[in-house]
Order: sequence, then C-alpha cells, then structure tokens
Amino acid sequence: MIRSLFTVSGFTLLSRLLGFVRDVLIARYLGAGAMADVWVAAFRLPNLFRRIFGEGAFNAAFVPMYSRRIEEDGAEGADRFARRTISVMFVILMTLFVLCFIFMEPIVKLMNWGFEEGGRLDLAVPASRITIGYLVFICLVAALTGILNSRRIFAAPAFAYVVLNIVFLVTLLFFVPGAENPLTVLCWSVMVAGVLQLGVVALACFRRKVDLRPCVPKVDPEIKRLGSLMAPGLVSAGVQQLNLLIGQTVASLAMGGISIIYYADRLNQLPLGLIGMAMGTVLLPEITRRLGSGDSEGANRSLCQGMEIALLLCLPATVAMIVVPRELMQLFKSGEFTEESAEIAGWVLAAFAIGTPTYVMTRVLQPAYFAREDTKTPMRFTIASAVTNIVLVYPMFRMFGPMGCALATSVAGWVNVTLLWAGLRRAGFMKLIPGFFSRIGRMLVASALMGVTVWFLAQFGKPWLIDDPRYLIRVLSLFVVVSISALAYFVFVLILRVYSLPELKGRLRR
Repeated sequence: MIRSLFTVSGFTLLSRLLGFVRDVLIARYLGAGAMADVWVAAFRLPNLFRRIFGEGAFNAAFVPMYSRRIEEDGAEGADRFARRTISVMFVILMTLFVLCFIFMEPIVKLMNWGFEEGGRLDLAVPASRITIGYLVFICLVAALTGILNSRRIFAAPAFAYVVLNIVFLVTLLFFVPGAENPLTVLCWSVMVAGVLQLGVVALACFRRKVDLRPCVPKVDPEIKRLGSLMAPGLVSAGVQQLNLLIGQTVASLAMGGISIIYYADRLNQLPLGLIGMAMGTVLLPEITRRLGSGDSEGANRSLCQGMEIALLLCLPATVAMIVVPRELMQLFKSGEFTEESAEIAGWVLAAFAIGTPTYVMTRVLQPAYFAREDTKTPMRFTIASAVTNIVLVYPMFRMFGPMGCALATSVAGWVNVTLLWAGLRRAGFMKLIPGFFSRIGRMLVASALMGVTVWFLAQFGKPWLIDDPRYLIRVLSLFVVVSISALAYFVFVLILRVYSLPELKGRLRR
C-alpha cells in the first residue's frame, strides 16, 4: 500500500508540475486576452464533465461494487459487471457528446455571458466543438482506472493523467510557435491526448487479461444500484464545479477575465492539491480504522492532529500569496502575458488565497463524515456554500472586477468549512486536544513573521523578480525568495515552540 501511495503521489506531483509549465507556455502564446478566454472556455467544458461524472463520483460508487464482485464471483463475474457498466456509460457519453455538439452555441453563451462582445463567441463555439469529444475518452479512462485500481494496479492509471500534459508540452514547444492558428492546434491536441490516455489504461487492462468485449447496453438492477450510489457524489461534485463555473461565467463579462482567473487559480491550486490531497488520503483510512475498532478518542485525536499539520503547511503559502501575489504571477509573464496581466492576476490570486485554508480544511474535515458513512451532510453544506457564491459573485464582480469573483469563492469556502466544523461539534466528534488553539495562534504569528520576511526580500529583489526581462532570472530569483522564506518560517515555528524539532520531524514524516 505504501508503494502504491508513493506511485500515485509521484505521478500526481509530476502531472501538476508539467501542468504548471503547460500553463506558463499557454500564457506566453495566448496571453490573458480574448484568445486565452476562448481557450479556457473550450477546455473547461469537457473538464467539467470529467470532474463531475468521470472521476470522483463514478469511482466512489464503482470500485466497491467491482471489488465485491471479484471477491464473490471472481474476475470473470467482475468483468461482466464492468462490461455492462462501460456499455451503458458509453451510450450516455455519446448522447451527451451529440447534444453538446449540436447545441454548442447556446451552451457557450450560457457559460460565458460576455462572449458576444469582442468576437469571442465566434471563436469559442468551433473550438468547443473540437474539445467536447474529450469527455468521451476521459470518462472511459476513469472507468478503466476504477477496474485497475480495484486490482491494485496504480501506475498506469496515474501515468495516464501525465500523458495529457506531455501532449500539451509537445504541442506548445514544436507545433504552436509556427502555427497560423495556435488555438485550433491546442484544441486538437486535447483530442490526441484523450486517445493516448485511453490507450494507456486499455493496454494495461489487456495485459492483465481484463475482459472488455463490448456488450448490449442494458439497465439491470446492478446498474440501477450503481446509479443510486453515484447520485450523492454527482450532486456534490456538480455543486462544487458550479461554484467555479459561476465565477468564470460572471468574469467573462470583462475581456480577459476568464483567463486571468484561470492562471491565478492554477497557481493557487499547487498548495491546495498537494497538501489537501495528502491529508485526505491519510486521514480517511486512519479515522475509519479507529472508528471501526471502537477507538473514537483516537479518531478524534487523528482529526485534530490532521488539522494542525494542514494549517502548519498551508498558512505560510496563504500569507505568501496575499503579501507578494504580483511577484508570484511573474512566473507567467512572457510573450503575450504582460506586466499588466500579471498585476491583475496577482490581485485575483490574493483574493483566492483568502480561502486557501478553507479548501485544505475541507479535505481534512470531510473524512470524519465519510468514515461514518455520512455523505449527505457534506453534500448539504456544499450546496449552502454554492448558494452563498451565487448570491455574492455578481455584486462583488461589479465592485472589484475579476478579483470579486475570487473573493466570492473564498467567502463560500469559509461558509462550507464553518458548517463542516459546526456539524462535527454538534455530533460530539470534534473534541479539541489540549493546546490546539494555542498552537494555531503561534502558527499564525510565525506565518505573519514569514510574511514580513518575504515582503522585505521581494522589495530588495524587485530588480530581478519583476524588472529583469530575462524569464530564467525572474524564476530563479523567485525560487531564492521562496526558499529563504520557507526556511525562515520553520525557524519561527521552532522559536515560538509550536512544535519541538523531534515532534516536528515525526509529524511531517508521517
């Protein structure tokens, strides 16, 4: 299990790093104007279906059912269930594809209110008709990933998600620079990546002799059961994506608003993905195991320690994104992504950073519900946060522009994490360990001191961080500032006795 965890984590980290390089190159060639808006809109639609239908909701329901079939009926019985599932899934996906292709213009208008201005709609509709085919491939990849994971095969599915960014990088480095229409080239690269990703997981299935022969689609009791198990996950994932979609839809009223939010969010997602994913992965089995053995006190202690470590790691990232957001967005500045774009995106990044602790804490608190087989309560809280976002996003956009959309998302995140916390308190599960608030307070002081440090370093290094025209010098300067600031933060943590050095080593190692 440890080896599998490192395999998945390693490929996830590689995918995120390659994805970051991909976005820097896209910013270089498309900038943060009309063309970049169209690209984000075209790529967003298939990604929306992938996140709602393909990954979390499907696998959460399919993997337990498939695994149980392996135990009860053997591999052949499990594969029969998988074949029926994939056949029905394929029909649903093709239906969605055809409907989206036909009605793409009203869909793009609905998701991007401001695209009729500046000619963006005329570009976005054909571009989206190219990329929408990706939803078929990536959702099938998710289905085959569920089969492989149930058989304890993790490398191929994890690598499949790296393939997308490899295809993008090849396209951006060798095909886009000389292309008359780089947008079209990027859109077709999405389809190529989908085919290759499906090929990677299909080959892994064939090598393990998984029976994937097509069969007549039929909605039998097992498929109905699968659908009922997926429903809460679909609602939850759908509401979460609706939160993001609403912000970008309103931002489309400003030229370049969608791409500015996209680039800022990509940088914001680096600490969120790595810290939040790690905490969720560790805590869910830990809390489940302790509750299963009747050790509710130990489960509560694990939850509290998880919150402490999550905040220990995310608070300095939050402060840095608030104090020097413009300097951080210099990572994207090159070519068509100008200094003005970096400054606007910096304000958006700072607004996103206000909610960064809530996204990480959500990953920590939700396992306490899931471990007790309660998926409906977090779903209701997610809906409440989405309503908050819907109410706030347009007024905040009118006041602050694209930054207002990010602020609304952050406020909605705080609503969600507050409800999760209060729900656990009412259930009697949230019993804070001694010294919890004292440690969090000292972490805040350490983070504030680090914020002062990074601000002074950024002021001293401005000639290299912002003014230097050489991209490599700016990146290396930022790396030096971040490294010194991170070291200073952990020195402040030790000086303020948040943790002793042996205790800190032990917790971070875990």
